[in-house]
Amino acid sequence: MTSRSDKEKVSVRDIDILSCMTDTATPPPRLVIYGEPKIGKTTFASKWPDPLLIQTEDGAAGLRIPKIPETPCQSWEELMHCLREVYNQDHDRKTLILDTLDRAEQLAQRKVLNKHFEGDKSKYMAYHKGPMIAGEMISEVLFALDLIRKRKNMNIVLIAHDGLLPGANALGEDFKKWAPNLSKHAWNRTRDWADQIGHAQSNFKVFDKKAQEIGKDRWLHFRGSPGRDAGTRVGYEMPYKIKLDFDEYSKHMKEQING
Repeated sequence: MTSRSDKEKVSVRDIDILSCMTDTATPPPRLVIYGEPKIGKTTFASKWPDPLLIQTEDGAAGLRIPKIPETPCQSWEELMHCLREVYNQDHDRKTLILDTLDRAEQLAQRKVLNKHFEGDKSKYMAYHKGPMIAGEMISEVLFALDLIRKRKNMNIVLIAHDGLLPGANALGEDFKKWAPNLSKHAWNRTRDWADQIGHAQSNFKVFDKKAQEIGKDRWLHFRGSPGRDAGTRVGYEMPYKIKLDFDEYSKHMKEQING
């Protein structure tokens, strides 16, 4: 009797154990930074080494860094074209910034709405089919970014706005938590992909049900909680929070790399 494994020829990759034991360098980080508008997310990202910005919205006009395209991407096809060019062309850029990821998802949603549902929003939303397809398309962006990271050895910084999204509580009432302003389909994929997730927020307290800012410092929170999506992987650890300042971030990353 011929087994199924005998009939099927499966391609497998060669494995070099000695090579993987010596190749212990930490790959460049994949950071997702999200926060309220105008808090300084893009300015923070622009301080990274030799940045290149793919813009899906017009939030970096005042920053003197290379940007592609010259005006924000107007379609999903244009966004993917930019990613292919970063991968294919010779350049000396060390950091790739995507500003913003939530706008990139909107481009995906528009493409899905018109291509699969003939512009009918009710059909798009039926059984969440449209948002699911658009969320899956974000995986194409993440895959392209990983290819760029590996081939070009580039840091990857994704910027998003924040929002209060529903959080499920199996032991009581549901609640809301801070997270990037993405669909759950897109965010679940991005959260699993990222090495670091930081929430940029000003320092404030609530008095008489009104939020009042305290001081001028802006903070980048890296510790997750029931009220906030954040966190880091092993090798990319950060303190509970740091100032929203690249020098501060770089200092802690160097401590991780140097052991």
